[in-house]
Amino acid sequence: MATKDFKTVERKGMIFAPENKDVLIFPEKINGKYYALHRPVPKSVGGPEVWIAESTNLVHWGNHKHLLGLRESMWDNGRIGGGAVPIKTDKGWLELYHGADKDHRYCMGAVLLDLNDPTKVIARSNQPILEPEADYEVEGFFGNVVFSCGALLEGDKVKIYYGVADTSMAGAELSLQDILDTLVYLD
Repeated sequence: MATKDFKTVERKGMIFAPENKDVLIFPEKINGKYYALHRPVPKSVGGPEVWIAESTNLVHWGNHKHLLGLRESMWDNGRIGGGAVPIKTDKGWLELYHGADKDHRYCMGAVLLDLNDPTKVIARSNQPILEPEADYEVEGFFGNVVFSCGALLEGDKVKIYYGVADTSMAGAELSLQDILDTLVYLD
C-alpha cells in the first residue's frame, strides 16, 4: 500500500509469496538499499527461521539469505520469526524476535545486526528477554505466548508492545543497555 495523506491508499500487492510470515521492513535505507526480514513457510526452504532480503525500490525483492536459525536445546528451538521493526542503535540494528520451543511456548529474544550490513549477525540472546509469566500471558486462546509487535526507543528505554496468549496486547519497558547486556557476541 502507498499513501501520501493517510486518507486514501493505493494497494500495490504482496511483496513476498503468500506462504511467508513475519515480514518487516527496516525503517531506513542502508547503503542505498531497503532491507526486510521475513520467514518463508514452505519446507523446501528449510524450517521456520528468519531470512533477509533487499530491494532498491520496495517493490522488487531479491538476494534472499538465511539470517537466523533455530538452536537445538535452547528456548528458540521450535520456530522463530521477526517481531518489531528493527531499532537503530549505536551498536547495530536491534531486532526483537519471537521464538518458540518444541512445546509451543513463545518468548521474546534479541539479535543485533551490523549497522552497515544487516545480513551480518553480531550478537544474539541466549536467554529470552521477555517470557510468559503473568496470568494474562500464560492463559488465553493460545497460552504461554509473548510476541513482539512493535517497539520504540526513547532515550535508554525500549517500549515494547506485544501480543499475549493470542488474546490481547500488553506493554513492557526494558532498558536498552539491559537488553544489550544479555547478548552473546559471535566471533
